[in-house]
Amino acid sequence: MYEIRTCGECGVPEPFTRSHRWLRDGSMVQSMNERARVAFLECEFIDPLFQHIGRITGLPIDHLVVNITARGCQLYMESVIPEEVKENVREGLVEPPLVAMPIIDFCHIIGYGRYSFLDYKYEGKKDDYCTIRIYRPFSVLEAAGAFAGVIACLIGGEYSVSYHEVEPKLYEFTTYWTRYPEVLKERLRLEAHFPRSGDVNLPRCPSCGAPKAYRRYRWDLKNGIILNTVTGRRMALLGPGLLDSVFQALEWELGEAIPRAVVEAQRRNAKEGLRFIDLSDHKSVREQLALRGLGEVLEYRAGREGVFLRVSSPALHLMLAGMVQGGYEKAYDLDSEVEWELDAGGDLFVEVRKKERRFVIS
Repeated sequence: MYEIRTCGECGVPEPFTRSHRWLRDGSMVQSMNERARVAFLECEFIDPLFQHIGRITGLPIDHLVVNITARGCQLYMESVIPEEVKENVREGLVEPPLVAMPIIDFCHIIGYGRYSFLDYKYEGKKDDYCTIRIYRPFSVLEAAGAFAGVIACLIGGEYSVSYHEVEPKLYEFTTYWTRYPEVLKERLRLEAHFPRSGDVNLPRCPSCGAPKAYRRYRWDLKNGIILNTVTGRRMALLGPGLLDSVFQALEWELGEAIPRAVVEAQRRNAKEGLRFIDLSDHKSVREQLALRGLGEVLEYRAGREGVFLRVSSPALHLMLAGMVQGGYEKAYDLDSEVEWELDAGGDLFVEVRKKERRFVIS
């Protein structure tokens, strides 16, 4: 790993700040392409979220998540890795590890865990493979899919991944040739973000320009860990479009119950302790969503009877609806019902209501 400079005032790695912009509409985007949206989120919920969805639907979904993520990551990386680099790898002029190392270094900066490259074989045959290890991956399933997607982008073809835990929190991932389901190749698309006007104005670090609130986070660059020092939660930079495409593709495969299952799974996560917003504080809610790139809060009401939220330029709307519902239930120790809607203009409306108890007289 090359030496990574951090801001002397707020401690944020300079490549992290240089690579991203925080826009007035509450979104976070790549500096070189503002249509490529990202989100800075608590990442420990991701695998439990998929586990909850599997339990709710009664179906194993791990292989679907890996394949969908692989296809989505490949689509994303196609626009990131230059054609000349891909051609050099495929013609044997450049060793894959030389191309992989800058990607691995950036994975450390954005909180994906500690990567190490083990071995590979690339001869254009069925037994080609590539093996890496990740200590404390931000998500086992997402890491597996992203690894397959990067290899598919570099080498061509379609890949899946086998993985197992070698030691506590240390996982080994190996790619192998596969065929993606036709539905992924025909229908899976990553939607471009179109920034909107907004009124978000996050205070900035005077030295590097990152949001001042990022001083609350501590980067362990050696191990690829970002920690929120206030909540104790681990953070990572995620692709909201990629996660949304996973949910969409699961709906194609498993049916229209998936959106409700995603919201319910995230409600459980939030109620069990994954909470990043103080529902009683409108200003905090607005700031925390913008810091994470989830959108601009335009309307907000909260109390014991329920919560109403309107968000412009929302990201991960299903997860956000579940997060608000779970946060309400945890704050007031009440059961609730939730409804959500994306209107024609793209605004998200979330309403959580206290569930009325019904007494049956026999």
